[in-house]
Amino acid sequence: MERFTPAWKSENEERGIRAVEKITDPRKLADMVQDDSGRYVRAAAFEKLTNQTLLADFAKNDSRYYVRWAAVEKLTDQTVLADIAKNDSKSGVRKAAVWRLTDQTVLADIAKNASEWNVRKAAVEKLTDQKVLAYIAKNDSDSEIRAAAVEKLTDQTLLADIAKNASEWDVRKAAVEKLTDQKVLADIAKNDSDSEIRVAAIEKLTDQTLLADIAKNASDSEIRKTAVEKLTDQTLLTDIAKNDSEWYVRVAAAEKLTDRTLLIKLTDQKALADIAKNASDWGNCEAAVRNLTDQTLLADVAQNADDEEVREAAVEKLTDQTLLADIAKNDCGWVVREAAVRKLTDQTLLAGVAQNASDLEVRKAAIETLTDRTLLTDVAKNTSDWAVRKAAVEKLTDQTLFVDIAKNADYWAVREAAVCKLTDQTLLADIAKNDSDGLVREAAVWRLTDQKTLADIAKNNSMREVRKAAVKKLTDRAVLADIAKNDSDRYVRKAAFNKIKEV
Repeated sequence: MERFTPAWKSENEERGIRAVEKITDPRKLADMVQDDSGRYVRAAAFEKLTNQTLLADFAKNDSRYYVRWAAVEKLTDQTVLADIAKNDSKSGVRKAAVWRLTDQTVLADIAKNASEWNVRKAAVEKLTDQKVLAYIAKNDSDSEIRAAAVEKLTDQTLLADIAKNASEWDVRKAAVEKLTDQKVLADIAKNDSDSEIRVAAIEKLTDQTLLADIAKNASDSEIRKTAVEKLTDQTLLTDIAKNDSEWYVRVAAAEKLTDRTLLIKLTDQKALADIAKNASDWGNCEAAVRNLTDQTLLADVAQNADDEEVREAAVEKLTDQTLLADIAKNDCGWVVREAAVRKLTDQTLLAGVAQNASDLEVRKAAIETLTDRTLLTDVAKNTSDWAVRKAAVEKLTDQTLFVDIAKNADYWAVREAAVCKLTDQTLLADIAKNDSDGLVREAAVWRLTDQKTLADIAKNNSMREVRKAAVKKLTDRAVLADIAKNDSDRYVRKAAFNKIKEV
């Protein structure tokens, strides 16, 4: 006779699970959980088990930690859960038991005394007892648990005590961030030994009277600055912008001014210079520069402010010619260099800028401001840069100088500039025929008025473009007809033909 095998022990697990679904006897379900049958059958049996006594037995005594864990998650018996939370060999099981606990006394005991930090932390996260949380916040050996305890605190008196008296700065800071008591926050802002906590306290402050006291009287300038950044009282901000001992506090106060007329009314020159150099808002910088009169401080702003527009504004108020010349030659911003040139009146210094500045546009701007004929002549003849020499020539009126430059300047564009201002027809004719550069010859032709000379150039000059330019200035139809028939270059012939039609 074959031995009977229960359906739940079937080798077919689906059949075994269906058999389990029909069983209601807790003891049989417990037997199934302990049996060596397939794991899905055991899991199905465990899922149906609700008997707290049997679950407690599994939770306390089963050798398999995952069974104990699963049993704990179905337990409601607080005494059994407390025993497991304190005594199970696996921290994961203990932690699972803690999460099922609701008894504050038991949770407090575990939060204070459990050996493993993650079990204590789990207990802390379920605690509501403010005094216990405060005790743990101050005394637990693990900073993460202390922080977790602070996060659970809502009692302002206890938070204040921790914020002031906890030995570790991170615990004090966490407490500060939950405080709302303005006077306590102000006290911490002024007196805590750690600057980061003082700043955190100020950031929680909203009381303008308390912020004002800190902004004016705190010994730590960084703390004063942080308080200033939260102030709204315009009169007080103006006072701090004038009188604080540290420039960055004054600047912070100026940045908070919404009424720029108050900034404009500032007269303390050092404060204004600091604002001009360091304020992030261009409008505040500009207002400060506008009110600056001290030339030494203006010089400092003009040379050292980071913002190019601020330096330019300071330059516009400078009178020191030597300094302006230095800025014109050396400032990193071309706008500032050109502003300095515009302010220069000293002709010798202007000539120096024209000859020595690194930026061509600045040198040319200096030439435009130069009026001294002797200095312009020197620049026109001796400066290394042809463009600057040309600009100088264009400002001059001395025909003798034009003759010299037109004949002797080494660069064609400088000779051309002189030729364009020459009136001496004989010299112009000589240049039109003999200069080494075609463009200079052309320029000379355009200045000629003598028809005989023009006819000679139109017929005999070796350069096509020069002959063509001369043709365009001729009025003698016979000469033009001769050129139209006989010039070796078709473009010159065409120019002569077109000119005949005009005359």
